[in-house]
Amino acid sequence: MEGLELSDDEPGFFVFDVPVSIHRQVYADKSPTRPVRQLQPVLAIRGSDGAVVVPDESLAWSRNLLEQMTPTADIRRKLNTVGRLFEFADAMAGEAISEAGVIDQIVSQYLIARAENPLDPTKRRFPHWQPIQYQRIHIEFRDLVDFAQFCADYTGVESVIGGAFKRQSAFWRTVKRNSPPEDFLMHLETQRERWNILQGDDEVVAPPSILRRIAVEASAGKGSTTSLSVEEMDALIDHEPNFMFKALWILLAYIGPRISEALNMYVCDVVDPGFARRLFLADIIGPVTIFADPRKSKFLGSDDGRRSIRKRTDYLAAYGLQPRPDYGGKSMRAGWKGMTVFNPEFLITHGTWNCEKRAAEFADLLDEIRALHADLGTGRLHPYLFVNAVNAEYLGEPLKMSNVKKAFARACLRAGIEPHSLGASLHGCRHFYAWYGKHVLQINEETLQRRLRQKSPLSQRVYGKRGSDIQDAMNRFKKDGKAAT
Repeated sequence: MEGLELSDDEPGFFVFDVPVSIHRQVYADKSPTRPVRQLQPVLAIRGSDGAVVVPDESLAWSRNLLEQMTPTADIRRKLNTVGRLFEFADAMAGEAISEAGVIDQIVSQYLIARAENPLDPTKRRFPHWQPIQYQRIHIEFRDLVDFAQFCADYTGVESVIGGAFKRQSAFWRTVKRNSPPEDFLMHLETQRERWNILQGDDEVVAPPSILRRIAVEASAGKGSTTSLSVEEMDALIDHEPNFMFKALWILLAYIGPRISEALNMYVCDVVDPGFARRLFLADIIGPVTIFADPRKSKFLGSDDGRRSIRKRTDYLAAYGLQPRPDYGGKSMRAGWKGMTVFNPEFLITHGTWNCEKRAAEFADLLDEIRALHADLGTGRLHPYLFVNAVNAEYLGEPLKMSNVKKAFARACLRAGIEPHSLGASLHGCRHFYAWYGKHVLQINEETLQRRLRQKSPLSQRVYGKRGSDIQDAMNRFKKDGKAAT
């Protein structure tokens, strides 16, 4: 769109007014009237490629509301809600927004993000988002339902936002616009599992059922804790008696993968630093953990492209298996989300250790894991690294997501941490990795983005927050006698 530019530090959308002529409907006993001149609010959005466009369906929706004599202020509010949703969706899902079911999940996560938005602007994922009350979240939900219903009926040129709504399920058409808060929260709850699958079976944020509590805490200035402390994480790891789970907790906390990325790892996906040099043209502190596209990657333990000619999908077929993201049931399923690729030939990336001591400990545990695989002969059955190491009935079988979640809850209890509290989840380990990198290692945002293997810095700004950060800064101020940076 020419003539309208948005700088990088401004919102990814803008609502402005244009003068239009509105022809009101003329009834049987009324005489025709001249067009009425009014200001019509218009939504402009900017994509990740920097292009600014006016979505066709949001424009038509605005015109339709204007013709129905909806107050201009209300139309602006509705368009701002849609604009914020697009901004959030672009950061969280990117081009995947057009995939089936994605927009359903994005909306529920958007509402949660609105609820937990802190008062402190420096801690916000989107600095221009203002904190709002719980009642406003419900209003925004109804606005989005209205827009979705309009898009379902509107036939025109597909828009960036409206087109995504139009292709979705009946989810939006089955929600009553004036439903009470409790009802719409329950409705959103049904979308949680599909969102977890989309994000790699990770629990990204708290479930919608505690939206109200999050909103109250945020409005009171308490913020939300998304990371455990170093002491809590170390207690969780050190009190774990199962060597397989202990290695997994160390990997999650000090390499920072999603749990789905870890469960998709093969035995050959942990290599020595010397071998990794040939794969990534960089010196990496080992053991080097490789995360490979579970379907298309051709890395099977060799850096010779002529030998690794099979994709992992074909390799698994020889076992009678399919990639874990493609399993329909919950038994073997472990989802997959796109990531930055460090080796395009093999479609692989690597993790970066935050702590050399924990890296060395992981290396020792890895020897035990490989010894177990050798004793059980798991290589004849599957290639996966993390397997059941205790239960005789399932010994050597790939770890299931449900069992890992239960094991992590038990680990939390042993460490005196309330399971499923904010930060005390599998995905909370990824938040810890980001927090540790930012506040302990003083890593800048761009480097942290690469360590998290994310394509956009916006995606990682939600990570690495702790409610104690403010108190920590104050303690440093008292100690040093100067402002903490």
